[in-house]
Amino acid sequence: MADGLINDNFDRFLEKVDQGFTLSERKKVNKVGDKVYEEAMIAFLKQHKRDVVYKNGTQHLADTLAHEIKEDGHYEIGFSKKGKKAYIARFLNDGWKPRNQYGGPYGTAPKAKYSEWHDFIARIGKERDHEMGKRMAERAKEIMDEKVGK
Repeated sequence: MADGLINDNFDRFLEKVDQGFTLSERKKVNKVGDKVYEEAMIAFLKQHKRDVVYKNGTQHLADTLAHEIKEDGHYEIGFSKKGKKAYIARFLNDGWKPRNQYGGPYGTAPKAKYSEWHDFIARIGKERDHEMGKRMAERAKEIMDEKVGK
């Protein structure tokens, strides 16, 4: 059963269970997966943190990581508005078109990317996918065992 949770999408598994999980229980299971992803993201960002004192209380990208629970029970991880650093994460993740001092492009210059950072948001998720699935399966099993009374 745990292998099915790891290999298949967790949401498809929940549909197969046919309303076996309440919204509260679904949030508990998703929270476990969120925690694994969040820890991996924080570790990646802290690994690239420099000893720079930012002006006006500006925070490092690693310090602006935030998560939110949606009404349907899934978690979203991103960067807070308060930290004003989400645009930097987008540049590092997606790359950017270099511009000259007049705002025009530098001829046929390719999109600038840091290979280490390129697509880091999805890459961290893919690297931790198995671990997230395993922990979510364990938590789902615990919840099912509580329901059954084991």
